[in-house]
Amino acid sequence: MSVVPESGTAWWLVTRKALPGIGGMERLSSELATRLARRHAVRTVAHAGGRIALAKFLLDAAGQVKAAASRGEMGLLHLGDSVLAPLARIARTHGVPAVVTIHGLDVTHPHPVYRAWRKRFLRDLDAYVCNSHATRDAAIAAGVPAERTHVIGIGIDPVDATHIEREDERLLFVGRLIKRKGLAWFVRDVLPGVAARRPALKLAIVGAGPERGAVESAARAGGVADRLQWFGAAGEDVKAREFARASICVMPNVPVPGDLEGFGIVALEAAAAGCPLLAADLDGLRDAVVDGETGHLLPPGDPAAWQAALDQWLDDDAARRAAGARATIAVHAHRGWTPVIDAYAALFESLVAEKRASSQR
Repeated sequence: MSVVPESGTAWWLVTRKALPGIGGMERLSSELATRLARRHAVRTVAHAGGRIALAKFLLDAAGQVKAAASRGEMGLLHLGDSVLAPLARIARTHGVPAVVTIHGLDVTHPHPVYRAWRKRFLRDLDAYVCNSHATRDAAIAAGVPAERTHVIGIGIDPVDATHIEREDERLLFVGRLIKRKGLAWFVRDVLPGVAARRPALKLAIVGAGPERGAVESAARAGGVADRLQWFGAAGEDVKAREFARASICVMPNVPVPGDLEGFGIVALEAAAAGCPLLAADLDGLRDAVVDGETGHLLPPGDPAAWQAALDQWLDDDAARRAAGARATIAVHAHRGWTPVIDAYAALFESLVAEKRASSQR
């Protein structure tokens, strides 16, 4: 028998990715847990292990969700991503509204096992939060009901890096070294042409991943291996320092079938630090970057366009610094965490109210 929860009971947030992990999913899960708890009773269930321990986490979380929902102690269930979707069925069986946040790859991953999982479990939830309009389009294409989707992005905190001097010919890439991030393409097809005209130019790389070998090969082939500075999967302090030092941050994503860039939190991090940004006009980067305000969008895979944009900014220090200052103002005004948390809280409150109203009819 369903036990419809009271409107004041706790919102449960279940996530398999949270800080100190690195990435937009981790940041969002942690900020939701911290900031929603200032407004409402919140219970967070977070997975601290890797993929091997994920099955055990799902079983443990399922038991906790079932117990709390059956006792009427759960007002709403939020799932950090689509992998956790089976837990929604447990909550809804007991009259608890269930919401999932979709990040992009969770609705486009081509692996047949995951596609079957998605088809079986990513259905009949009360709401689907998409981190960008590109993710929403992909979710609808995967069978998610359009009328239950809501686009809510990711926020960013202000950054104080005024004590670090910005360098004139220092490019920066931050992110996982995977194909869709486009770093191998950038190093092979863009960097050599720009570097040939600028002997002092460097490219700092903060990130790790399976594409490092491809990036190194591209650099050797283009004669720019000595221009790369590797920092690996560095912590937040190193990222903040490099955002403050760089003259331009690049996000040269390329299209990869089945591998969607859901949002691109690096774009917000660059803007918050006042670092001018050039990004590919692709997928969720169109939501993360306000073209002409928080950065500039360029055609993906177009070396001439990228080289021209880099040369223009590297030649004009005043314009580059003005772009960075403009980006900081815009991101702080429109991309802070408050509107993101407001949107989540409003959605959660409306779903709980709707569930209660329907139970009283």
